[in-house]
Amino acid sequence: MSKGHLKKIVSPRTWLLPRKQNMFVIRPLPGSHPLEFSLPLGLLLKEKDFGSTAREIKKIINTKTVLVDNRRVKNPKYGVGLLDVVCVKETKDYFRITLDAKGRLKILTIAESDTKVKPCRVNNKTAIKGNKVQLNLFDSRNIISDDKEIKTGDSVLIDLSSNKISGVLKFEKGAFVILTGGHHMGGLGVIKDIIGSTVVVESDGVKFNTEKHLVFVVGKNKEAVKLR
Repeated sequence: MSKGHLKKIVSPRTWLLPRKQNMFVIRPLPGSHPLEFSLPLGLLLKEKDFGSTAREIKKIINTKTVLVDNRRVKNPKYGVGLLDVVCVKETKDYFRITLDAKGRLKILTIAESDTKVKPCRVNNKTAIKGNKVQLNLFDSRNIISDDKEIKTGDSVLIDLSSNKISGVLKFEKGAFVILTGGHHMGGLGVIKDIIGSTVVVESDGVKFNTEKHLVFVVGKNKEAVKLR
């Protein structure tokens, strides 16, 4: 059985936490995202000054409508992952989990108008009965689609109110991306070339090579949602 807490000193380096203040931090429950890209909801609410103790955070979650990707969540250990959208309805606070320029998870404050859709990378796809395909997305979501042109590596825009695809972001030259690993983790850039499993990305006027599985398409020429 896993422990309910982590020592801060061994928490993932993607967590932007002061390592020498207090000893423990909430461990997120296993869920849609790996630990490296997941923050416990309770920690997010603490960081945004909704409360300073576990009791206060539990009260907030139980008395206010806290939504993650438009779904009500009441467990402070729920893992909120990369590009997830968090809404606190009563206070009209809206957040998206993204990466900063140093590859650390960042709680970004966004406008209500930016909470409608979420980019999801297609990690795999499977042909199923009825001449359809099942898309396996990076956040463990599975969606059935008629669009056979969607490929692994593409991203889809999920309408969070209906959980349906509202758009497709192709993995191709000119696509705007965020890097989810490697030396440039957290960087934003544009795909300049694709050579087998190697991708040439240009960021801030500098070109570099990275691996295909570390590239997450989030727009065409610019980001489809606010990331910084």
